[in-house]
Order: sequence, then structure tokens, then C-alpha cells
Amino acid sequence: MARTKIAYGTHSQQFGHVFLPDPATVTGPVPVAMVVHGGSWHGRYQLTLGTALSVELARRGVVAWNVEYRRLEAGGAWDEMSADVVAAYETIFTEVVPHAQRGGVEVDPDRVRLVGHSAGGQLAVWLAGESTSVRPEFVVSQAGALDLVTAGERGRRVEAFEALFGVSYADAPERYRSASPTHRPPIGVPVAVLHGTADEQVPVSVAHRYVDAADAAGDPVLLELFDGEDHVAFLNRTTRAWERSLDLLTARSAADLGFAAGARVESAGE
Repeated sequence: MARTKIAYGTHSQQFGHVFLPDPATVTGPVPVAMVVHGGSWHGRYQLTLGTALSVELARRGVVAWNVEYRRLEAGGAWDEMSADVVAAYETIFTEVVPHAQRGGVEVDPDRVRLVGHSAGGQLAVWLAGESTSVRPEFVVSQAGALDLVTAGERGRRVEAFEALFGVSYADAPERYRSASPTHRPPIGVPVAVLHGTADEQVPVSVAHRYVDAADAAGDPVLLELFDGEDHVAFLNRTTRAWERSLDLLTARSAADLGFAAGARVESAGE
């Protein structure tokens, strides 16, 4: 499937790839999904991690915007990458939508979805809580690193977090809290939290902590657990986690997904 590279800044890492549905296969305005890849916020991992999902989203009738951003040892740390995901998001409306329209695909700007895996899940849910020109319709967190604070509160030092922020939790707790999705509700945007029960990189307890915080704050939230699936199940086309992610991202609207303010729905993938 053809992809188009669009820059949203002047740095070599400030770009994304757009994948368009075949205009002959879609009718009416279609959604846009911004894909934020994971990889411990580190430059050794690239947006190619999100390519397969982006291709499949486009095949199923969604415009996919797979974004790169400045990462550790690739141009930046938290300040740069957080600024980049905001800029990449705003580029949907200035560049991605017009590009799709030139390609014969009409886009519904009110149906912009975010999806992120692992560190990308943290970035996607964080982004949903920011003030942007158009709020996203909903977010899908795939094994998201949604809690950056609890380890520090318990006296543990996490190397990846300290590299991300350039400081320990003990020395800058508010910097950690401001970036930790679990410590930001209410954000007013529905979040689907997907997680495998066999995840050893980001324990499933992290998903539960986010959902508890969102639920207590009255945010619309879903929790879906996949028995026996691990952290990288979301990158594997044969898993329940992969297929469920696609089901959510290609839904007609957030209203079809069972979100309810202040309510939690838990289901294990079958």
C-alpha cells in the first residue's frame, strides 16, 4: 500500500507516514487514526513498529497517520517528544486531511482517534488530555505505560523514566505527575485500555490503576484484558489484542464502543 511522508517540523524525526484507503472502497467521510509507536521512548525503535497496523487500518477504510517523534538518543527527551506529538496531531487538520481529500478520500474531522502501544500509549493518552484545536474522539491504549509515578512513590528508581525526564522522581515529582496519564484525569476523552494478562514489560496492574483513576474522576473508560497475551501481542497479526484494536479503531463512533461516563467495562478477549 502506498504511503506519503509528511513533515510536521524541521528536525529529521518530525514526520509521519499517511496511508489512505482505496477511494473506491469507502463511502462518506471516514475517520483518521493517529498511530504512536512505542519502544521505551528510545531512538532505537522507529515508526516502522506502527506500519503494519497503519496499513491494515487503511485497508479497512480509515486514514492512518503513523508518526515519528524525537526520542532518547534521537533528538530529544520528554520536552521534545511531548511537543512533537502535539504538533503531529495538529498536522492532521492542516496537512493530512487535505492530502486525503486530494487523494479522493473524504475525512470526518470529528472522528480522529489516537492509538499508542507501550510508551506510545502513554504519549497518546497524555495527548488526549492536552488542549488541542479539535479534541480526539477516543484513544486506544495498547499495553500503555500509563503510570509513571507509583514506582517513584514506592521508592523505586526506573532507569527508563529517569532517562525520559532527565531527573529522578524524588527530585521532580510534579514533572513525573504531569506526564503520567494515571495522574491526569479527568481528561474528558474516552480511553479504551487494552492489556495482556501475561505482559511482563508493563504489568497489567498499570492498566487497572489507570482505569481506577479515570473511573473515580468520571471519565469514560473501557478495560479489556487478553488472557495469556504478552506485551508484544499488539504487534502480532494473529492475536486477539491485534484484532480487537482494529475493531475499536474502525468503529463507526465512540458511542458504539460501550463507553460510559464514570463506568468501567471489563472483558477478557475470547
